This record gives sequence, structure tokens and C-alpha cells, in this order.
Amino acid sequence: MQPLDETALFERLNKPCRAFLLLLHTTQCTQCKIAYARMERVRQDLSLHVDFLTCNLDEAPRVAEYFGIRTVPVCIAYHANNEQSRAEYGLKSEAVYESMALGVNTQKGNPKARLLGF
Repeated sequence: MQPLDETALFERLNKPCRAFLLLLHTTQCTQCKIAYARMERVRQDLSLHVDFLTCNLDEAPRVAEYFGIRTVPVCIAYHANNEQSRAEYGLKSEAVYESMALGVNTQKGNPKARLLGF
């Protein structure tokens, strides 16, 4: 997972590139640490054409203001054209993070079918 600071994140949001999942977190949040570990497992388990990015809101207060973040962790999925696909607030299961990644993956099948085992 690639950590981004404020400047790098805003540059990434303004320049079309590969699809990505963005985890917004804080340093002392226990649920954020669990979310990070779950997303890391999803990243390692799947061969996706999706980038996994993180941003620490303790070091990037403008990012929290930009997104209107009031609770962490937050995971946001973006398509390759930087169009937001889905946002999930709070701690979610690995299956949810996998579904988000599959939803924006350019080399994908049906994400619902994969999760349901069809």
C-alpha cells in the first residue's frame, strides 16, 4: 500500500490514471489499523489492476476537509478516470474491500459472482 501526503493525493485525484482504493485513516485509531491490515490482505491475495493508497488524516487535515470526513476509517474506490465509485465508512470486512477493488478493476469479471462463489 502506498502512503500519500496531502499534495500527492490531490495530484492523484486531478490526474487520470489507474483505478485505485484510498484508505483514509488516523494514527491512533484501532479500527483504522485493522482496516489497513484487511486491505493489505486483499491487495496481496488478488491480482488486480488497482492501486491501493493510504492517507493519514493526522498529517493531511485538508484532505479530511475536502471529503467532509467525520469518522475513520474511510475507504473510497475510484475508477481509472478518477470518478468515485463507492465509499465505505467505518471498519468493513475483507469481502467488502475485495468487492470495492473488483468493482473498479479494469481486468475483472463480475465482482458479485466472485464473492458468492459462482
